[in-house]
Amino acid sequence: MYGRIKTDLGAELAHLRERGLYKVERRIDSPQGAEIQTADGRSVINFCANDYLGLANHPAVRRAAADALERWGFGYASVRFICGTSGLHARLEAALSAFLSKDDTILYAAAFDANGGLFEPLLGPEDAIISDELNHASIIDGVRLCKARRLRYAHADPTALRERLEESRDARYRLIATDGVFSMDGDIAPIHAICDLADKYNAMTYLDEVHAVGLYGLRGGGISERDKAAHRLTVIEGTLAKAFGLIG
Repeated sequence: MYGRIKTDLGAELAHLRERGLYKVERRIDSPQGAEIQTADGRSVINFCANDYLGLANHPAVRRAAADALERWGFGYASVRFICGTSGLHARLEAALSAFLSKDDTILYAAAFDANGGLFEPLLGPEDAIISDELNHASIIDGVRLCKARRLRYAHADPTALRERLEESRDARYRLIATDGVFSMDGDIAPIHAICDLADKYNAMTYLDEVHAVGLYGLRGGGISERDKAAHRLTVIEGTLAKAFGLIG
């Protein structure tokens, strides 16, 4: 039924293998940790997990998960807007709002989904998004889903950002989007300079704190807490999949 595409896909997969680009899942046969057991019986050091603080297998986290399973069941078998919202969701959203010093929180299954769901509902064709050129792929994909005009500025360069803000003066709304910690380079966005420009040009700000929440600030509130800038940022995105050891 799908004969020709099956042949073409097989050829493409073979080409990827020849180029060393074909990815094979590494199956784990133990809890997550710095040292893990693989399905083939080997004990290996794990350098690729996002469990920054080693909480994924922490006894207190495991106990809390077991208690929640006993009280709330395995799942709600529905999306949030039908009948899948629980008291746990509301409590977690309220706790995260307080933790990050923001008015409210929306939970997504993954940070990638959060970036995909942010820009389109807020901005339209008459608006503009001004994005750091080294922003994470999920921010880029989320911006592409939006009909707003897209402008990029040189990485962490306030002068280049100012130029883009000047260029987009005719937009109804403008949103400056940046990572807090850039995961591939390890450098940090100049938050105060960005907020100063946003104030001057009446723009909104979006800070992706995925690689910072739990790791920076006295309470682990991220770069925005460390730099005392949370109140100056319009939207903050964090994740429970990095420092907190959870996925989704």
